[in-house]
Amino acid sequence: MLKKLAESKVEGGLNLGDDFDGYSDLDSPSESEDEDDVGYLVAPQHHKRGRGKQKQNDTETEEREATFYVGQQFENPKTFRKAIIDYSIDKGRNIPFSKNDSTRVCAECEHKDKGCKWRIWASWERGRRSFTVKTFVSEHTCGRTPIIKKMTSHWIAEHYQNLFKVNPYMRVQDIQETIWLEKGIRVSKDKAARARRRGQALIVGEYKEQYALLPRYAAEILRSNPGNTVKLKLDANVFDRLYLCFEALRKGFLAGCRPFISLDGCFLKGPFGGQLLVAVGRDGNNQMFPLAWVVCEVESTDTWSWFLELLATDLGTSEGAGYTFMSDQQKGLLAAVSNVFPQAESRVCARHVYCNFRGVFGGGLEYRKQFWTIAKSNTVNHFNENIEVMRGISHEAAEDLLKRNYKKWCRAFYTPLSCCDSVDNNMSEVFNAYILSARHKPIITMLEDIREGLMERLHKKRDFIGKKEIMLCPRIQIQLEKHKIWARGWNAYWDGGFCYGVREGATQVKYVVDLNQHTCSCNAWQVSGIPCKHAIVAIWNKVDHPEQYVNAYFCKQTYMKAYEFLLEPLNGPQEWPTSDSIVVAPKVKKVNGRPKTKRRYGVGEVTASGKLKRTCCSMKCSLCGVIGHNKRGCKNAPKQQQHSNNHATAEQTTPQQQHPRTSSTIPMHNRGVGIYTYPNGYQRIATPISQHFPTPQRQRPPAAFYSDHGGEQTIYSFPAHDFPLSQTQPSQGHTISSQALQDLAMARRLEKRP
Repeated sequence: MLKKLAESKVEGGLNLGDDFDGYSDLDSPSESEDEDDVGYLVAPQHHKRGRGKQKQNDTETEEREATFYVGQQFENPKTFRKAIIDYSIDKGRNIPFSKNDSTRVCAECEHKDKGCKWRIWASWERGRRSFTVKTFVSEHTCGRTPIIKKMTSHWIAEHYQNLFKVNPYMRVQDIQETIWLEKGIRVSKDKAARARRRGQALIVGEYKEQYALLPRYAAEILRSNPGNTVKLKLDANVFDRLYLCFEALRKGFLAGCRPFISLDGCFLKGPFGGQLLVAVGRDGNNQMFPLAWVVCEVESTDTWSWFLELLATDLGTSEGAGYTFMSDQQKGLLAAVSNVFPQAESRVCARHVYCNFRGVFGGGLEYRKQFWTIAKSNTVNHFNENIEVMRGISHEAAEDLLKRNYKKWCRAFYTPLSCCDSVDNNMSEVFNAYILSARHKPIITMLEDIREGLMERLHKKRDFIGKKEIMLCPRIQIQLEKHKIWARGWNAYWDGGFCYGVREGATQVKYVVDLNQHTCSCNAWQVSGIPCKHAIVAIWNKVDHPEQYVNAYFCKQTYMKAYEFLLEPLNGPQEWPTSDSIVVAPKVKKVNGRPKTKRRYGVGEVTASGKLKRTCCSMKCSLCGVIGHNKRGCKNAPKQQQHSNNHATAEQTTPQQQHPRTSSTIPMHNRGVGIYTYPNGYQRIATPISQHFPTPQRQRPPAAFYSDHGGEQTIYSFPAHDFPLSQTQPSQGHTISSQALQDLAMARRLEKRP
């Protein structure tokens, strides 16, 4: 297991796009300096005999053909069988074993009954511990075949191990095509799928065995840096949860990041399931800065409280004063934050609030735009005005938003401590997407991919900003330039001190800016830490630069402090310290059906296929007109009756006795009369024409149809004999409307008269 785990780290963490540069140890015997000693598919030169001089290419061809020879020695029968399998696949012949035990092995061509003489026999040599070829007939009289039974899924996984290292999730069709192009052999989809699963197991290691290595992995992390924090919690030696916080990340967050932490969790894709809980900060360039994470079995108030208590210890705070936590309303998270950090500011992601709101009111562009206008309101008065606008759209929607704890997701009620005006939790979503390729791997492989990816990220971000001669971080500078553009049309009036009155043109829209306190009455400067358009006008009036009034969190010097600490590398598992602790893997989580690997899209999200989900959309039934269901699940529509009583019911039913919408449906496909319901919801009643008009006795009574279109009743008829629809004439002086004519055509197709 240690060897498998060490090999799985060759990929370089989350950078799965790099090609694997190396060779497989399956190409030669392990720990062998001379392949000739064990006779591994190589014939010595003195066993080759020839007459006269031969060309070099002829010699190479003979070496390739002379794969086996009499007297060739192998380590054991297992090595000899592997050589036979490789030869069978390489030559494209099926060579089954006629004798196969621990002392002797004999293989013959499957076409021996048709005259093929190829045969090989090997057994243990007396007096020497070597498995020697005693008989070998190399002549093949049969041809190649595209289907080789010796090519098993295990052979494919081992032979194409390097290919699976590059892409462990390659398509089954790609595996089939690769084998066909390289070996000329066809394999089934099932065999290719099994080979892919075996290849994945060879690369990422066994899930269950890696849980037993967790104590040694934790000891190695503490050995590399005693300042790291690793907490492993067991339940009767069964894995329960694991907490990780590296000193480089903790010191970097405290030195150069804002006191703003996003909390989120994501599911793990392995057979044991579980969840990964993360705490992510924001650096000076408004990018993610991972702080700590926990691997646990379930997400609950207990696991979140345990996580946050350890995080509070690492941050050196007990009540959370000065910190801001953003969450997605996960199960038990809000209660855990309020219990562990009672003095901290708690925010809720507005996008998740809108998804819940959309599930009640169906969403729509008008609802969506007004909701985000409300969420991004900077002042309380602005919030109340936007609520009134929503009330004009829907009074129920406005009241619903006021019940959704709006002070946690509206910008107007944020405190200026964290210098972050974000109303969503996208930073945690970015981290979840960053580790997406590692979430399906075993626990140690996944944790190592995350750690090595962050180790590379720290120095790359430091070098990227360190080479730039700038005052502010690039993203902050771009945002400040937008504010400068938005400042057009505003005028500033100085009071002689540090305050300015800012007005928009000749209107009465005014705000007060205090350059000494770095505040604006619009509240945008305090919450974000970046001068708003009103403050920029005042700064320009003072003949100063707006960059000097940006909060220190967004300066280059502060940014470099966050990335100046180095994340130490770790040894491979072969050098990890020993541990007496025993960790047992949790129970395998069995799910019904095929396991889902794709993320479940939320309400309003566009799927990968480019189609918008219809979840939470209001449906209207085309049969009964009731909102809440469609015609497939309509219980108000009339039910079908049995075919046996079709004619009896129809003869006793007239349009005056029974309304089409409430009567039972009788199909008319057999020239009968009665009621028929079309797929679009319309219903028609057919009765004999004699009930409406007198008919001569010698004439066969044609069928008459009664239809109801928006309250109008139309009776029309056609003869029983066949004639083109264009020659249809209304009988008894009644006119036929265009809609009735379409119904007549439908009825003609349904009757199918001879």
